[in-house]
Amino acid sequence: MSSVSLVISGLLLGVMIGISWYGARTLPADARVPLHFGPGGYGSFAPKTMGLIMFPVGGAVIFALLVAVSEHAIKGNHGGSGTVPLIILPIALTVIIVTQWGAIAVAKRNTTARSDQ
Repeated sequence: MSSVSLVISGLLLGVMIGISWYGARTLPADARVPLHFGPGGYGSFAPKTMGLIMFPVGGAVIFALLVAVSEHAIKGNHGGSGTVPLIILPIALTVIIVTQWGAIAVAKRNTTARSDQ
């Protein structure tokens, strides 16, 4: 696997950890963070700590799976191009980051709406 893709993906995992840290610092203790399960939107809410941990853990699992798959594909690819897995990993992690940021925004909005009532 390309070292550039690994570095970019590692930085994206760091961004995910930073976003979770930001959420831990800014969300109240009783906040519920939505987890995204499918294209229908946020359908499941988890306690703050669990919700904030799930995004970086999910990113790390996807990182590990795509690295393993791409290494296997490159080894089995005799003379061909192995760039597709190299592009997919940063794109997948970026999608998770956007979803994570949106989940924190929803948790903030729901917490604010609850406190206004």
